[in-house]
Amino acid sequence: MKGAVFGDKYTKDYGAIMNYARITPPAVKENYVDIPGGDSSLDLTETVGGIVYNDGMIDFKFTLFDFSKKENMKNDLHGKRLRIILEREPEFYYDGRLACSSDGWVAGRYELLMNAKVKPYKFEIHETLHTERMNGTAKEMKLINTRMPVMPRITVDGDIYLTYDGSRYHMETGVYQIPEITLYEGLNRIKLSGKGTVRLEYRKGRLI
Repeated sequence: MKGAVFGDKYTKDYGAIMNYARITPPAVKENYVDIPGGDSSLDLTETVGGIVYNDGMIDFKFTLFDFSKKENMKNDLHGKRLRIILEREPEFYYDGRLACSSDGWVAGRYELLMNAKVKPYKFEIHETLHTERMNGTAKEMKLINTRMPVMPRITVDGDIYLTYDGSRYHMETGVYQIPEITLYEGLNRIKLSGKGTVRLEYRKGRLI
């Protein structure tokens, strides 16, 4: 079993063997309204603009052979909210708070059990970057996104008109994040016109 990185701490820093990292996917935040005198119920789960989720969970078990290192690991990590990277999928990180659930001496070794309550998405380590240089000719950006809706950071140097989902925005030199410009799963099309440079940056996230 490979290890994990918690913030700037690596399991091998403690001589710890990670026996497992078990992921529990996030539950959907369901919303049902009973229909008096009628069958079934009214499903309002997606009326707020899409499916939303509770936190997920990762349960860890570590084996250590040194009491002081076991104590250091517990004291360094317990209660902290950290970026968590599992070696088995180094291209993603999880965002969550760690808690030690138990530790003890078992058959000549120490066992440390921890869990992390994490956001429902795992995030790509590297942001996606797309740049267009505009010379007065209209262009179209085609941006692919994964499951997590994301509001891109838009950096403009010049005088640009941006059209997305039927709405047109005038952007001069500066940095913008506009809630109405949110990228959803799949292909997103953004039309550009004007002169200057436009850079869009966003971090993709997948359900855990």
